[in-house]
Amino acid sequence: MTPRRAIAVVFFVDGALFASWASRIPALAAQAGADSATLGLALLAPAVGALVAMPAVGRWLPGRSSRTFCRVATVGLGAAVALPGLAGSVPVLGLTLLAVGLANSTLDVSMNAHGVTVERRLGRPILSSLHAAFSFGGCAGAGLGALAAAAGIAPALHLAAAGLVFGAAGLLATRWLPPRDVLAAGDESDRLHVLRLPVRLALLGAACFSAFLAEGGAADWSAKLVRDGLAGSAALGAIAYAVFSLSMGTGRLMADAVWKRWGPVRLLQRFSLVASIGFAGALLVGSAPAAVAGFAALGLGLSAAAPTLFRSAAGEPGVATAPALATVSMLGYTGFLAGPPIVGGVAQLTSLRLACGLFVLAGVSVLGLAFAARPSTADRGVAATG
Repeated sequence: MTPRRAIAVVFFVDGALFASWASRIPALAAQAGADSATLGLALLAPAVGALVAMPAVGRWLPGRSSRTFCRVATVGLGAAVALPGLAGSVPVLGLTLLAVGLANSTLDVSMNAHGVTVERRLGRPILSSLHAAFSFGGCAGAGLGALAAAAGIAPALHLAAAGLVFGAAGLLATRWLPPRDVLAAGDESDRLHVLRLPVRLALLGAACFSAFLAEGGAADWSAKLVRDGLAGSAALGAIAYAVFSLSMGTGRLMADAVWKRWGPVRLLQRFSLVASIGFAGALLVGSAPAAVAGFAALGLGLSAAAPTLFRSAAGEPGVATAPALATVSMLGYTGFLAGPPIVGGVAQLTSLRLACGLFVLAGVSVLGLAFAARPSTADRGVAATG
């Protein structure tokens, strides 16, 4: 197995493990006795994990092996995903999701850093295809979650099995990752502080926050919106996130080629329009099938955001790749993990359907901030040799 295929498997496993627990949120909420507000608070816990793990990994990773980080985080995430199925109260659910956030965030930074390394060695854009593997993993995890929900399988059994199977597959794949990468070999060892970021990185982080808020909200609230907000079935609710992930994965398979043709700015602008207009139309129709179609449009429209913004961050002049990635990732995944509790709070004050309108606003925000993704020297080097 080549390093590119191996890291693609790791991306797939990360998506599958995240979607496994996300697709069972309605059952986990019922098991823990959580309403929209308390569930939103519990879903804030992974964001806390991200805020702790991502800066730490950004400091520790330069000059070290991302394979080691990937291996430890894959095992940790496989074990952590099983824990929410055992939660019988909202506080316990929050603690288990904190563990998920710590492991998932460590894996996110490590695998993206390794993906950038492989992309630079190949001299052509591949980061979007790696994120496609994450999305297809999400589709697989959510699809299995839908089957488990339809069959009445308890979350504890389902999540334990998912953690074991996907975790073992990811650990096996890391055998083919290079034992030591050269990610930081020519970089400066600058340490970044979130309050003193270069302007471009701050704008990229803001765009990442917006895009990931919608992505995280779709992961955590798609099933609830379809099932409870729009009177769909439990199986259709789980399928909504599978459709979202499949659409996002399909868009990411195209995004590397489109990035070379359109450039990052027009790519982000055009895709974010699809997300905003498509999901807004679905909310206006207001039926469960329309919502599933809306999540398909949202997934396609957001598909290019993460790889494009991460690639741009990794090319920031004068800043080490790992800290730059970790900082923008932290801002992005803060949106990914803090978005769901924000949606939950707005839903408690208004309605879940209205709260999901935040996804439309997030797409508009990415549209407005797309200019910050103009290619840096490193980005142009990838494009020129591709």
